[in-house]
Amino acid sequence: MSNLLVLTLLDLWYFIKKPVELKQVRIPLKVKIGTCLALFIIQIPPLLGLSALLGGLEVLGLWEDDMHRLQKIFKEMKPGLIFFSAVIIAPFLEEIMFRLILKFRSNFLILWPLQLLILLQVDNKINLLKTIRNFWNKFYGWIFYLISIAFGLIHILNFEPSLNIYLLAPVLVAPQIVIGINLGYLRIRFGLIWSILFHAFYNGILLSIALLTGEIKFSFE
Repeated sequence: MSNLLVLTLLDLWYFIKKPVELKQVRIPLKVKIGTCLALFIIQIPPLLGLSALLGGLEVLGLWEDDMHRLQKIFKEMKPGLIFFSAVIIAPFLEEIMFRLILKFRSNFLILWPLQLLILLQVDNKINLLKTIRNFWNKFYGWIFYLISIAFGLIHILNFEPSLNIYLLAPVLVAPQIVIGINLGYLRIRFGLIWSILFHAFYNGILLSIALLTGEIKFSFE
């Protein structure tokens, strides 16, 4: 496990330095599961650091945990519905929205308009496709990080809107940006199903910890 942890860390580091869309190769199931577990361990230190930073901001009175909308929502929901929403529905929908498009051939934002052009019999379709593909390859790193940041920023909707929340948005959603990068890495390396599974596993662990520590109280009415 220690060797796999080091190899995953190195591979992730090289990927972070220069994200590239790679062709998927056959990898044993055991290696995929081990890589996911290693990735989960790797992300713990930065997430703990960000959690400590958020705790410091709360001590300074810059924000309060009560500003989190999910706290109020969860108090009104049944436990089963919470787990179903957080561990099944949210990972599936968010991965379709933010990670499916990380592969050119799966990017409906590009391919659907192209299909429309084909139906409309627009000239130079092949040249247009080549131009878009070349742009995609050249700026893939920027595209990858913009999507990861967008994934993080959309989670600002989890908070009650206020000036402080908007000013602190980069810090408040930094954990989601970190997770988004890791999920993108898994999507590229192993496929969409693995980013969905990892997302579900992460949400399940996070929700369980919140429940055990009393940060979330369920409604049993």
